Order: sequence, then structure tokens, then C-alpha cells
Amino acid sequence: MSTREAVLETVTDALDTLTGWSLAAKRRIASVVGLGTTLLAERGLTARRLVLGGVSLTIAGSVLVPLVFLLWTSVWSGYPGQLDATFTLDNFVTVYLGGAYDVLALLSNSLFVATGMTLIAMSFGLLFAWLFVRTNLPTKGAMELAIVSPYAVPAYIYAIIYITAYGPKNGLVSTLLTNLLGLESAPFDIFSPLGITFVIGVNAVTTFYLLTVPALKDVNPALEEVSRIHGANLLQTVRSVSFPLILPAIVSAALVTFLRGLGEFSVVAILGSRDGFDVYATAIWRSIRIRALPRYGEAAALACSFLVATLVLVWYYRKLTSRKEDFMTLTGRGYQPNMWDLGRWRWPIALALWAVLLLVWVLPILIMVLVSLHSTWFGQPDLSTLTLSHYVAAVTNLRLQDAFLNSTVVGVTGATVGTVLVVGLAYYVERTDGRFRGLVDFLSLTPLAIPGIIMGASVLFLFLWLGKVHPALNFYGTLVIIIVGSVIVYIPFSSRIAVGNVVQIHSRLEEAARLCGASWTQQMREIFLPLFRDTTAIIWFYLLIHIFQLITVAIMTYTSSTRVVPVEVFTLYLNANLELVSAISTMFVGTTLLLLLLLRYMGITFYELGGW
Repeated sequence: MSTREAVLETVTDALDTLTGWSLAAKRRIASVVGLGTTLLAERGLTARRLVLGGVSLTIAGSVLVPLVFLLWTSVWSGYPGQLDATFTLDNFVTVYLGGAYDVLALLSNSLFVATGMTLIAMSFGLLFAWLFVRTNLPTKGAMELAIVSPYAVPAYIYAIIYITAYGPKNGLVSTLLTNLLGLESAPFDIFSPLGITFVIGVNAVTTFYLLTVPALKDVNPALEEVSRIHGANLLQTVRSVSFPLILPAIVSAALVTFLRGLGEFSVVAILGSRDGFDVYATAIWRSIRIRALPRYGEAAALACSFLVATLVLVWYYRKLTSRKEDFMTLTGRGYQPNMWDLGRWRWPIALALWAVLLLVWVLPILIMVLVSLHSTWFGQPDLSTLTLSHYVAAVTNLRLQDAFLNSTVVGVTGATVGTVLVVGLAYYVERTDGRFRGLVDFLSLTPLAIPGIIMGASVLFLFLWLGKVHPALNFYGTLVIIIVGSVIVYIPFSSRIAVGNVVQIHSRLEEAARLCGASWTQQMREIFLPLFRDTTAIIWFYLLIHIFQLITVAIMTYTSSTRVVPVEVFTLYLNANLELVSAISTMFVGTTLLLLLLLRYMGITFYELGGW
């Protein structure tokens, strides 16, 4: 039996299980499929090319297609999908010349937040990284766990944590200091632009630390020894030797942090709403979700100028990361890293760092737990109002149950689809000589330049257009739209894990299997995938945690039937239900911390993979 006849028989058997189809229709479909399979085989389109080509096209399409529809919407006079409208530049005129938006204020606010966030994250992240890797700092193991643990806590919950601790009216620390010092107002205001930037910056310290600590581990300590032999002290060696050698890692981490800061939404939306402090992301959100009549075209036009600037930064980021070999200092000779002896300053420095961690992380969480146990919180503990009612409500509330189920579906599905895509991407980029490897790798990094709010808007526009093309393509109001947007947002980060670890599996193993007559499918199933299993598990867990907590895409695309946990928490806070939000956030933080501890117990850690 020929290949085409075998395919025809298989497809016909499968079609026989369908109902409502005529026999002639089934035969025509089977014939077309069989003919297509034969042509593919004749053209040499093997399973390897089909799988890797499909993955590459999916990633390229998922990144580019939403941006095309974003651009289309920006120059369209009607709503997305309104086919009787016309092309126009009125949206750009309204946004940039008509005074509908204070673009300069939005730009300056976004730059202020991004710059401040980067400086704070860099200062603390580099300090912790260097002290942990290069010194004999006591308790640094426990300290590292305290630093890494906020990694799985979303920024919007971080903002709520700070409100309960340092809010000027009801924050426990603020009210205690105000009463003790006899002040008329709190000594600090986290709702101010500076306070917002500080909260965002502290939240980004973990990421900066994870992005730079591997580079410090790889610096040859002999170079620092030379500096010490020539009489340089500790600070001089760090300034002139250690940090210059990891400059690519520092600049790379700074660019990633700055890009995150430019697109920051949740912390600004929560803390900035009181005084009307807006950035690009919150302005786009208000144009679509808050106004009585959504301004789709204006929001798209506003996003376009933002994308131009961020795409330039992504291009520079990829150019920089491709030149890391210029700074390589390791050779094949083994060495033992030398630790700087902090001497009598060991414990004072450790105590100072623990005090910082206590103020910025541990204490706010404890206060949030305290707030969640009060029926009503007025800024001070009241033992007579302690209750577990908010936890009961969080568990029994039907809307929250539906939101949790939706978040679980989105997280598990998105993690599975995303893992398949990035593993295929990594294999294509590192294991083949495809002519489009560089382009696909660049496109996988492009979502770095697309803040979650803009990606949410782009995916929203895409599905609004597709829904008008054919009812079968109408996924608006389903979880599909949230899953697609969430996967795209995390392709850059998860793909770096995959690409960085594919090179550790020697290609000779697959070459040996090929010489023994194994097909590509057999090589993947018997050799590559089993060896790549641990990395695949890490990628899947990474995507599960982050997609579950992602708010930016969901806040732009949700409907009444597709509300997820982040949207519910955000909505409850806007409705001034701080106690219930604190209970939900406490459960969220507790669950994520337990998951991190479980992953550590299983030997799975994120920070050992270069911080992604």
C-alpha cells in the first residue's frame, strides 16, 4: 500500500466517526488530505520541518499579527471589525495635536517611573548579588531565599501590601509614626509619584538580582586578585574590576527593567488613581475599559508611538547580548572563587540588610495578614474585631470561585502551549541551520517592547476583527483571548531559559542516533526530550506562576464570564474592600511561597538559570 493510500484509509476511518457529513463530502476531504500529505512528502517536508516550521510561524505570527491589527485600528475611523469605516489619521491628530491626551505628561511620568525603578533595582540588586557571591556575608543563604520569594508575588499585590503597611491614612507603620512623633500627616506618601516609583523599584530588585548574579559567579577571581596585589582596596576593586567585567549583564538587566518600568500598569493604577497620576499604560487602559464609549482608535494611536521607542531598546538589547563574548574572562582552567573577608563588618552589614528586608518585605506581609483578620481596618490593631470571615468569603464567594477556575484554566493551558512553543523555538535556533533562525530569535524577544496593556489591546483588536470575518473565529468573551495574550507576553523570558539550556545537550548524541537509523521523531522522543525534561518542567512552572498572576492582558480583554483572580482582586480594591483583598492576597502569597519551597525541594530553582 502506498503512502497516499494509507493516509486516505486513516483519514476516511477518522471521518467515519463524524455525524452530519455526507459520504461524498468525507471522501473529498480525505482525498485532499491524502494528496496534501503526498505532496509534502515529495517536496521533502519531513516531520522535522513541519514541526519546527509550524512553531516558528506560530511565534512569528503571534507577535506580528496583533501588532498589525493594532496599527490597523489606529488608522481606522470605526470600531475594530466595523468594515464600513475608512482609513484616517484622525486618531493620531486627536491624540497628539487635539489635546485629548497630555502626551508629554504621560511620557515624562512613564520615564520617571522607569528610570527610578531601574536605579532602585540596580542599586539593591547589584549590592545583594555581589555580597552573596563574593563575600563571606553570614546568613546569606536565608537572605537569598527572602529576596527570591517576592519573585512569584504579582506587583498589584505588592502595592496592596504596601498600602496596609505604609498607607498615609490606614497604614499601620504610618499611623504609629504619626502618633508617636505627633505629626499632622504621615512622614511619607506611597501614593505620590516618588512613592509609586519606590514600590515598583523594590518589587523589581529580585529580577535585577537574578539577572546579574550568574555573571558575577562566572568572573575569574584571578583578575580581582591582581587588583588586590597592586594595593587596591575593596571598593576600588569592585568599581574598577568586578562591575566592568559584568557590564553586559548589568546593562542587559537595566534595559529589561527599564522596559518593564515603561509599561508598568498595576502599581500605578492602584497607587496613582487617588491623585490622577497616569502613565502610558494606565491612559490606554482608561481609553478602552473606563470610558463610557471605548476609544479604540485613540488608544491604538497612543500605543504606536510608545512601541517605536521600545522596539529601539529591544534592538539594542539583542545587539548587546550578542556581544557577551567580548567580556568573557573564563578559560578551561579550573579555579576556586575567592571570598572577600568582610572582617568585623560581617555581622553589622548582615543585620543592616536584614533590617532592610524586614521593612520592605517581611513587615508589610505581616501587616497585610493582620488587616485580613479585621472585620474593618482603621489603621491600628483592634482585638475585638478579629475575624476569619474574609477568608470564608474568599473561599465561598461564587465569583471568586469562578475566577479561580478561569485562572487555573488560563494558567495550565497557557503554560502547556507556551512550553511547547519555546522548546521548539530553542531547538530551531540552536540545533538547526535554518535561514530564518536569527529573525525568529529576534521576534521572540520583540514582546519585551510591548507592555502587557498594549499586548492586551492588540489581541483584543485582533479578535474583534476576526470575529467579524467569520463566526467560527469569534473568540471574544472566551478564555482563548486571555491565553493567547498571556503566552505572547512571556515568550521572551521563557525562551531565554530554553535557549540557554539547549546548548548543554551535546548534539553528538542525536548524531549517533541518526547514524543508527533513527528518524528525527525518534531522536526527539528517545534522546532530546528526556534530557531536556528538567528544563521543560522549569519552563512550565515558570509560565504557570506568571500567567496565573498576570493582570495586564486580562484587564483589557475580560468579560463578565471570563473574569480571573487578578481582575477580581483589582476590582475589589477599587471598590474599597481592603480587608477582603488582603485575605485573598495573603492566600495568594502563601500559596506561591509554598510552591516555591516545593520547587526547591524538588531541586527546581529559577535563579540558577540566569534569572529568567
